[in-house]
Amino acid sequence: MIDDDDVSQEPHIPELSQDVQALINNGLEFLDKAREELEASKAKFSVVSFWTAVEILLKVPLVHEHWSLVCSKKTSPKRQAYRDGDFQSITYEETRNLLRDVLEKPLTPETHNVFEKVRKHRNRVVHFYHSAFTAADQVQIQKEQADAWFALNRLMRDEWQSIFGAKNSYSWKLAHGETRLLRGSEFYAAVRLKQVKQELDSLAKIGIDIGICGTCKQQALVTSTQTTGSEKHTLFVTRCYVCTDLYRYISLICPDCDERQSLTEGDEPFACENCESTEDRMTLLDEETYRSVDEPLLSNLPAGCTNCMIPDSVCQHGDGYLCTQCLSYYTALDECECCNHLSDSVPEFSRYRGCDFCDGDSRYHDD
Repeated sequence: MIDDDDVSQEPHIPELSQDVQALINNGLEFLDKAREELEASKAKFSVVSFWTAVEILLKVPLVHEHWSLVCSKKTSPKRQAYRDGDFQSITYEETRNLLRDVLEKPLTPETHNVFEKVRKHRNRVVHFYHSAFTAADQVQIQKEQADAWFALNRLMRDEWQSIFGAKNSYSWKLAHGETRLLRGSEFYAAVRLKQVKQELDSLAKIGIDIGICGTCKQQALVTSTQTTGSEKHTLFVTRCYVCTDLYRYISLICPDCDERQSLTEGDEPFACENCESTEDRMTLLDEETYRSVDEPLLSNLPAGCTNCMIPDSVCQHGDGYLCTQCLSYYTALDECECCNHLSDSVPEFSRYRGCDFCDGDSRYHDD
């Protein structure tokens, strides 16, 4: 129970301003448009949309610092004019300088070079007449835009994670957009393969088989075991280093016929292909032990899994915890301070905000 005195002590939870959120959403919309135009074989238009997204998203850290940073210094910045969109925005070069000199977050020379190539193509499209790009032009533009696309995603998801990984799951949107692009375009997937080739070659040298991904068609599929500490079950994780396609399965011995079998992700009960016996997933995979008949009543398990959003699918397994449906393995669980439910991920200030499986304390909800 929360005392009334606690209400007045609600912590300040920093959030992205409306200006920053609007800028991010606008930039992501142009990224989506660029991807859709690429999928429709409209490379010329995609260049324009993509560069617009670059210019917008590079300004996000500046607006996050202060809105006036993105206003041209040719005139005095006015807040109302900024709100109305009636102002002259800074150029790419000015943005780059401010990132370096004010925020001390400079673009690397490699990132700048890939952006610069796309910028020049964009200017060629917008300012000069071209009836069509040649086939060689199309390939070159796609390659350079692919490099720039990956550079932009790494910039936002890694270097600016504190902004793009904050409220509204922008980091997830960026990852999802890139994954969709890679799975929908063999050209982009091939470019990405070149970027991860050195890592794949290192795995191949130590005897790890590299398979062909059924989704992106690239030879980048790697299967490895994940250490869980379980003596009865072996968890295998297969991941594509290009499109990040990932699936898991467990190798186990059928409890009835002692034949080795595989259990894949899903919610269907285990069914042995040899003897056709069935077993509930939780019963099969739960390795929690009890010293008395009363102990199960005191257990906080099963817990929730935020990967598949099932509130009661996680059991104790080996040295940690396993989701019986998506087979995600966790080394630790956290307890929500509002609903006391265990899950693999509980946000900060859960006492007020709640978790993914509860709504939090209603006294802290916005009117």
